[in-house]
Amino acid sequence: MLRAERQAKILQIIREKGSISSEELIELFDVSHVTIRRDLVALASQKLIVLEHGGATSIDYLEGKPEPLYDTKLYVHSDKKTAIAREAVKLIKDGDILVLDSGTTNYRLAQQLKTEKFSALTVITSDIMVAKDLSSHSRIAVIILGGIVRKSYYNAYGPFTEMIIGNLKANKLFLGFDGASMRRGFSNNVLEEVSVKQKMMEISDETIALGDSTKYGVDAPYAICGWEKIQRVITDAAIDPQFISFFTEHGLSYQLATEE
Repeated sequence: MLRAERQAKILQIIREKGSISSEELIELFDVSHVTIRRDLVALASQKLIVLEHGGATSIDYLEGKPEPLYDTKLYVHSDKKTAIAREAVKLIKDGDILVLDSGTTNYRLAQQLKTEKFSALTVITSDIMVAKDLSSHSRIAVIILGGIVRKSYYNAYGPFTEMIIGNLKANKLFLGFDGASMRRGFSNNVLEEVSVKQKMMEISDETIALGDSTKYGVDAPYAICGWEKIQRVITDAAIDPQFISFFTEHGLSYQLATEE
């Protein structure tokens, strides 16, 4: 198991349980005390957990607190993200012009696109990792949005990014977000990304919210949009049933992905 993948799983376990001992982690991952200590220190240095004597406790990284570095975040709920990507690709047709927002769920969608047999597809993205992954596909044209690169997260933002978006048109946007609540709609941890997402919505015929169930019922600091701006939701089957009722009541199309 890769170090980033192990650290992501440790973070996920600590968030779910609230706390865990080093001994439990050593037994679970079959690694040394030194390795687990190094992993916990790495997560603590990102202010994602609090080190305790003999273990660690959780910190919620939403509400302005730091989020995991990209390489770690890629493996947090990775099975859910992959399942969501498999559902999302079912909506894509040959000839579509897509916007793939930044983030690790859209990166999983990019990986899924590579396995499908499209004869022609155009992908617009602000995410460097998405663009890099799709650039080797001979039948997917990639338009990467320039701008200021968010360090350690590999996505562009700023006035140049928004100017380029304003000159484009797309069929579908797969929108990334950090939180979604019934009261407030969709929200994000990073202020600079919000206006980029809003511009992406303006140029797209359809906006599809792409995010795992752990993001629902959560309010991140910066509002992206209300529910009326979204045409479809793709999440995983572990979402709170109250949200299913909410989607139905508001006439919102949704797809629930099941992990393999």
